[in-house]
Amino acid sequence: MTRKRLELQPHLSVDELAHRYRSCADAKEARRWHVLWLIATGYTPQQAAELVGFDPTWVRRLIRRYNSSGPDTLIDLHRLHPGGPAPRLNAAQSAALAQALEQPPDDGGLWTGPKVAAWIERITGQKTYAQLGWVYLRQLGFTLKVPRRKHVQAASDEQQTEWKKN
Repeated sequence: MTRKRLELQPHLSVDELAHRYRSCADAKEARRWHVLWLIATGYTPQQAAELVGFDPTWVRRLIRRYNSSGPDTLIDLHRLHPGGPAPRLNAAQSAALAQALEQPPDDGGLWTGPKVAAWIERITGQKTYAQLGWVYLRQLGFTLKVPRRKHVQAASDEQQTEWKKN
């Protein structure tokens, strides 16, 4: 089975593609312009992908996106929406969590990721996974408290006090 050759729509000329590739300050965007310029100069998507270091499937997807929506689709969308989703807790809720962490949890013991996640879920009403509880614990400066392991051949408490008398 042979693939249908993907052709670029004439949104920009070969020279304009080369200029955008060479003058682009954003590295991700420059690689995309580089691929389109290579395609426009006669390279196959497979060859362009190998030269630039992209997966051929991604190159074909990029060509289709450029053909359907034009040059504006090549910008790095991470620039427009940096940092991922908004934090689960606002400033007041974070302060309330910090206060809650100063007291022992409702069931006793130590605060853990799952316990903090359950607290966040009660406050926000949104399903919260244990990992997010650990993230908030770390942000507030808490670390995992694990007792030091005792060596299997360690002396008993009585043996240690006996040894200290000498």
